[in-house]
This record gives sequence, structure tokens and C-alpha cells, in this order.
Amino acid sequence: MQSDPTSPHRENARAQPRGREALARREQPVELSDMLAPVWWNERVIGGRAKGLVFLLHPGPSLLVTATFIAVTGLAERAMPSLAAALKLTGLMLPIQFAIGVMNDVADVRADSPSKPYKPLVRGLISRGAAALLGVLLALIGLGVAATINVQTLLFALGGLAAGLSYDLGLRRTVCSFVPWWAGMSFVPLAAYAAADRFSTHLLTLLPLSLLVALALHCANSLPDVSIDRAAGRRSLPVILGERGSHVMSVGALMVAGFVAITVLRPAAQLDPLLIGAAALLAALIAAALMLRIRRPFPVLAVGTAVFAVSWLAGPAT
Repeated sequence: MQSDPTSPHRENARAQPRGREALARREQPVELSDMLAPVWWNERVIGGRAKGLVFLLHPGPSLLVTATFIAVTGLAERAMPSLAAALKLTGLMLPIQFAIGVMNDVADVRADSPSKPYKPLVRGLISRGAAALLGVLLALIGLGVAATINVQTLLFALGGLAAGLSYDLGLRRTVCSFVPWWAGMSFVPLAAYAAADRFSTHLLTLLPLSLLVALALHCANSLPDVSIDRAAGRRSLPVILGERGSHVMSVGALMVAGFVAITVLRPAAQLDPLLIGAAALLAALIAAALMLRIRRPFPVLAVGTAVFAVSWLAGPAT
């Protein structure tokens, strides 16, 4: 006896795979670029030559670090930097950040070829030698501007550049991949206070906090590439932790850092509305990264961390 092709059982059987597919789609990590428009800013959407060359500079992180540096310098001076001072600080930090980004792509061009066809060097928009020369020139510009401020600022700028290049040229492939991130995170506020001529050894108490932030953001940044890096034979900390472990580290270390910052290092009596609001924003972004399972959580976590850090440094204890 043949079964009725229109029977409810047959319809249910066909519906079950569709239901499982829909569930699987819901369980996939959310891609932040799929939630926002336009997509010009998304490096992975291949565009024209101009877009490719812009992304060679890694503009997002570079601009965020530079803005944070200027803001912290202003906090150290307890005054908003003048336009001339802001331009000078930009001329210091932005070229250095651009140089680190360019050299990152120069060092990784062979590894990027099979897995990242959108990269400007992979696409042949600029030669590897020309990109390396650009990176050197940018670094020299940033260090030259730092030298016009004071020796301390130059030394911290040089330390930050060395940290970034050590990551690009080797440490990113080892279990110590987080160390350059830690150094870089530490040098930004130290250079800012030095530029304001307000450097103090008291600032060294920030080093444990910057370690937690570095662990979190390093894992968040590397999370989408864990499988690619593993296949390339890299043994970075995120590769060792795996995707799940890196996700836990990216949110867990930030949660611990925020808790320590507003309890151990900042008495409750010194909490102000600005800091409370920044902490709430960071907590909301962490919660979003957890609940939405954002595949690339670095941009939102980095912005939230920068806002929280600037708000925290604006308090009386620094």
C-alpha cells in the first residue's frame, strides 16, 4: 500500500529538515557587518583600489588608538588640547599605528593568500616592497613628531612601535602573542601622560589592568582567524585556547578588568556618573557579544573598552 504523498506525516518529515536548518542558522555566530550598512567599511567586502589601500593602514584600530591617546593626554593636562596640539598628537600616534598595520600585512602576505583574498597585498594593489617602505616612512614620521615633544614621549612611542612590530614579525605566531598587545596597551597612556609632561611612576599600577585588557582584546581580534591560524601552523594564545576558549577570554578578562577598575582601584565614593555610564556601556557590549555570539567582537569591545578607560582615567585617582 502506497502512502499518501500529501499526508501530514510526509509533510512533517519534509518540515523537520527545514526546521533543523533554520535552527542551525540561528545558532551561527552573528557577523557584525551583516547587521550594519553600508558595507564600504567592511574590509572583507572587496571594493576598488582606493578602499583596498585605505584598509592597508588598518584604519579602524589606528583611529581608535589615536583618539584614545589624544583624550588621555587632555585628561593628563586637565584641559582640552588646542587644535595645534591635537594635530601634533595625531601626527605622532596615527602614523605609528598605520605603520604597524601596514607591516602586519607585509609580514602575512603569503599566509593571507589562500584565506584572505580581500587583502590589498594579496590583490596586488601595491607591491610588498612598496608597502614595507611605506611602513618605514610612517614609523619615522611618528617618531620624528614624538621627538619634538620630549624624550620620554619619544621612548614610549618607540616602545609602542617595537611592540607592534614584534607582534607583526614573529610573536603573533607563538604562545607569547599577547605580550606585544600588553606592551602596546600600556605604552598608550604612558606616552599620553609623558606628552602632557605629567608622567609619574604611579601610572605603573595600570600594568596589571592593561594585561587583562590586552588578553581580552587580543583574543577578540584573533577569534575569527583561529582555524586559519591553526592550519598555518601558528601556536598563538588564541589558537591554543581555541574558538570557545578565546571567546570566554575575550569577555571574561574584560569583565574582571572592569570589576577591578571600579572596586579595587577606584573606591565606590569616587564613582561618578560618567564612569558609571561608561561601565554600563561596556557591560552592555559584553552582554551583546555573549548573547548574540558576535563572530567578530573586537570592534564593539574595543570601542567600549576605550570609552571606559578614558572615563576611568578622568577620575581623581590618576
